[in-house]
Amino acid sequence: MYYYRMMDVNDGGYGLIMMLLWALFIAVIIFLVVRLIKSTRPEVVHRPKPLDIAKARYAKGEIDKKEFEQIKKDIND
Repeated sequence: MYYYRMMDVNDGGYGLIMMLLWALFIAVIIFLVVRLIKSTRPEVVHRPKPLDIAKARYAKGEIDKKEFEQIKKDIND
């Protein structure tokens, strides 16, 4: 009667090596799938709000108070 034992005493440890190789193979596949999923996700790009741009331009002196107030009014309408 023949039966298979994964880690037979006389197999020289090949059963253990095969289990470890399969575990490594599965781990590599999981790692690659996760990495692929992360790389296909679009990155969130922070875009400044129009009012923040107007505030920065006003602070730099590119626009005066009247223009800033007009932009603020236009944005809120």
